[in-house]
Amino acid sequence: MKRQKTYEDVLGYVRMIAERNEWKLIEDEDMLRVLVTGLMTNFNRLGYYNCPCRDNHGDARLDSDIICPCVYARTSDIPEHGTCFCALFFRKDFDMSQRFSQIPERRPPDKAR
Repeated sequence: MKRQKTYEDVLGYVRMIAERNEWKLIEDEDMLRVLVTGLMTNFNRLGYYNCPCRDNHGDARLDSDIICPCVYARTSDIPEHGTCFCALFFRKDFDMSQRFSQIPERRPPDKAR
């Protein structure tokens, strides 16, 4: 049986991702807990960090575009909107006091479930 990820494991993972990409994490501790818990649940169920805000196919090959940090966060969402779809990661220069809205879903309909 594979080792299950703990909340602390996943929090360490998202912190590492934020640091490597020069991003910051959401400052709202309750939302951070929800998102990290979602990633933890997905990893423990699927074996990979599927985006906690998107449905998955249960197949890493089919879900490769939404493995956190997803392709859309790296290539479009954070550069253009300052945040990823889930609002877990933000650009370093994003003003967290400003109101932000949900960004558009970029995942093509043929890939979504």
